[in-house]
Amino acid sequence: MKRSAILGALLVSTTALAWPSVGTAQVPVDPGEARQLVLADPDVGTGDVVVTARRRAENIRDVPISIQAIDGETLQRKGTIDLQSLIEQTPGLNATGGNPRNFSITIRGIGYAPTAADGLDNAIGVYFDGVYQARPGQVLQDLVDVQSFEVLRGPQGTLFGRNAAAGALNVTFNKPSFTPSQSVELSYGRYNFAQAKVILTGPISDTIAFRTVAFGTRADGWIDTPFRPAFRNAALQKDIYAPTATDDATTAGTGRWGIRQQILFDQGPLKVTIAGDLNIERDSSAGFSSGGGIVELYGPGNWGINTTAAQQARVTNARSALAQLGDFGGVQNWIPTVDPRTNITNNYNQMRTTNAGISMTADYDFGPVGITSITAWRRWSFDPPQDSDNSPIDIYQNMAISRSDQFSQELRLASSGRKAIDWQIGAFFYYSRLKDHYVIHQFGADVIPWYNAYNTVAGNNFTPIPLSFRSQLTGAQIIEDTTVENRTAAAYGQATWHVTDALDLTGGLRYTYDRKNGTSPVDTSQLPRTLPAGVTNAQLLAFYNAIDAVQRNAGRTYSVPGYPTSVATTGYPLNLATSNDNLSGTASLSYKLTPDITTYVTYATGFQAGGLDLNNRALNPQAPPVQPTTTTNIEAGLKAALLEGRLTLSLAAYQEKLKGFQTSVSFILPDGTPQRGATNVGDIRARGVEWSIVGNLGSGIRLTFDGNYNDAEYTRAPSLPAPAELSYNGIANIDAAGQRAPYAPKWALSATPSWDLRLGARSEFYSYAQYSFTTSYGTGVTQSIYTQVPGQSNLNLRAGVRLEDGRYDISLFVNNATNERNIISQGLLAAPSGAGVTAYLGRTVNYNQPARYGVTFRTKI
Repeated sequence: MKRSAILGALLVSTTALAWPSVGTAQVPVDPGEARQLVLADPDVGTGDVVVTARRRAENIRDVPISIQAIDGETLQRKGTIDLQSLIEQTPGLNATGGNPRNFSITIRGIGYAPTAADGLDNAIGVYFDGVYQARPGQVLQDLVDVQSFEVLRGPQGTLFGRNAAAGALNVTFNKPSFTPSQSVELSYGRYNFAQAKVILTGPISDTIAFRTVAFGTRADGWIDTPFRPAFRNAALQKDIYAPTATDDATTAGTGRWGIRQQILFDQGPLKVTIAGDLNIERDSSAGFSSGGGIVELYGPGNWGINTTAAQQARVTNARSALAQLGDFGGVQNWIPTVDPRTNITNNYNQMRTTNAGISMTADYDFGPVGITSITAWRRWSFDPPQDSDNSPIDIYQNMAISRSDQFSQELRLASSGRKAIDWQIGAFFYYSRLKDHYVIHQFGADVIPWYNAYNTVAGNNFTPIPLSFRSQLTGAQIIEDTTVENRTAAAYGQATWHVTDALDLTGGLRYTYDRKNGTSPVDTSQLPRTLPAGVTNAQLLAFYNAIDAVQRNAGRTYSVPGYPTSVATTGYPLNLATSNDNLSGTASLSYKLTPDITTYVTYATGFQAGGLDLNNRALNPQAPPVQPTTTTNIEAGLKAALLEGRLTLSLAAYQEKLKGFQTSVSFILPDGTPQRGATNVGDIRARGVEWSIVGNLGSGIRLTFDGNYNDAEYTRAPSLPAPAELSYNGIANIDAAGQRAPYAPKWALSATPSWDLRLGARSEFYSYAQYSFTTSYGTGVTQSIYTQVPGQSNLNLRAGVRLEDGRYDISLFVNNATNERNIISQGLLAAPSGAGVTAYLGRTVNYNQPARYGVTFRTKI
């Protein structure tokens, strides 16, 4: 048995003895301090957790939905800095990895967005201090000075209505205080990991307070990239122009920094908070994943998915052509063998992300009612130069340089205090403009040698493209400049009737109108304007088709040499629009068996807006827009605080259904025309049980155990893309009904034992172990043996001392203590596009970082 499995079994079994909580933030309920959560004494334990899941501060036991809440003090103790480390603490929460543009979040196995389509939304809403984040990748930043992190499971269609069809992440940051405080935290560890946090807060006057947070994180890359300097040197020696060459010797490094500034104006009944933040990322770990490399190559003796003689011949020819590329004028040869601990790319791969915004939150207390206004503007930009052919040769690049601007305004009127009926009504307005400068194809220095080499080796009848054409082609780009505008307006209301002191009835409705319009004009102006010597237009067209460089708009003609002269009947779309509306809601009944034990049953619906297939190079103008996705959830649960708050329990059983899953498949239009593109392809059902238990055992010992059993599968999916092992045998689509949904492990568990020990009147020792485990799951839209993630575990450890009542804090930490190689994302490695080759050379995997150990020093000045 693996040592991690033994450790996991011990942790889970000991924690189970203490009982397992959905909320891990132990805080006293104080309505007068609704925005400040305070950690309870770990030995006393009140059993009270304050959350804002219903847009008002409430005890978590009074909220009839499944929530996991982690307070900022707990996150700080554990050294939690990003979403990846949060997922380890929140069973049922998962993410697709990849880069910030392709990123999506799932809860209960629902929310997967398999493409980075600009005209489609996600099913999980992300909110920072009440402000909706339009792009899921905006959560990929250092989460510093967090007050609380809440995972709201199931549809949140009433109060968190903007695309929260399957759940929401509600992140609240600490607010300015009139009590002066300054803190500094410094960490250093393996791979030259270095992190700094500075937090300052205090009064400017009797009515004005500020809070300033500055932070930065950096770490060296830990995956070697030997082909990068080798490629650059070879290009220099042969005097071959290769604009993306680099001498970077490692990848999977981290570089992030940011600043958040808040000003609070407290004028008695009127409180106004103005906030601004800037987050910059410049790293090669894609914000979430930690790098990658080939772990398996296909070929003689190991054909993998290549089950036919024809496919084996293609792979054999591709390997042979790569091994003699230099003979055809290429920068260097590549014999497809590689150390599985290295990355095989040859070009630079640095993700550059900026996430910034300003907001104003105004609260006015009229006594019996209060009004809240949240006005916000945000910008998110993403520039991902990357090696798109995933090989040590320079075939082509593509990149989507994205910029999203959004404006939102929310107004909310709510009753104050507890009355016979607590209510709130509100309106939400949202506008976003996404501009995506998508470099569909940038020609590499090796594209002509690769085309000539492969077709020569394969014995194909073709016309070689002369190397003299390379000077005109290398670095030239085909551009798709996509613009998407999105307008949303919503009105909502929710009320809770306290029928008796023990019985509550809650109901709410939200009406949403959503409109999108977009266009994707193609720019081919950088393509050469003359034919290569001795090559006809038809022969150049064959070359362009083979390297996937014929990119057009439907309904337009092109005079580019080598392009078809006829009008394009399909292609990137121009001037599309769609609109839809929805009425979603919630109804729940909760009953207090005792003041500390609450049972509930909830029914809720959710709505994910329809969209546009704007990044489809072969879209038929007659293809309909993507229709909305809707969700329904039935849930029953129990929440309890027992033994004077020393033991808290939350248990929920649910059945959630998603109708109209949005993804890209091959389908038939109403007129009988085949189409490949985004559409609604089926339905998903998730059902299971989730729990969270916290036990304070006294003497500073605390145990938590969180878990999720989730059975998520397609209930209708008549035509999903066939997995790789079938597609090579000519099967394009399958009926996937009954298959498990992607990113949906059956079991996800998290256990955290901790121990605090008083060393003296003003000092204490503390320690914790954070263990997480998930069973296997698939990362593809259909289940494939080549995209299966096996059961995985992770163990983080930290121990330290606090001195002078917490003024000084020093701790040692080890993340991934058992040095697991956990898969974050994976995919099949196709033969480099450039010769019309549809063959898989192997499989690539993105792994988590190996064991990282270090030290953290924190002081309150």
